[in-house]
Amino acid sequence: MKVNNLLNLSHLDLINTDGNLNNEINGIFVCDLLSHVMGHSKEGNLLITVLNNINVLGVTSLLDLCCVIFTHDTEVNDTIIKKANELEIPLFVTKLSTAEITIKLYEFGITP
Repeated sequence: MKVNNLLNLSHLDLINTDGNLNNEINGIFVCDLLSHVMGHSKEGNLLITVLNNINVLGVTSLLDLCCVIFTHDTEVNDTIIKKANELEIPLFVTKLSTAEITIKLYEFGITP
């Protein structure tokens, strides 16, 4: 499944314009501890987090993760959005909790 399929989910809002929506989703990784993401996620994983920090993009880029979903209606600042556009990383935000969006994505057909 490709990242652009996430646009069909009413629970997600794309918040940047230049992310690569053709990235392939190869699983879900849910974590707010970036060192754990670095040690355990896999290339192509979709990262779900509440961590509103520029370092999320560094890890996402370094590990070739496909996109980031910020949960709990996290307000993502313009610096992060601008950098994500430069790195072509799609960013989504949802009002749902981390658990709720993980379940929705699983029901949509994306497995961990």
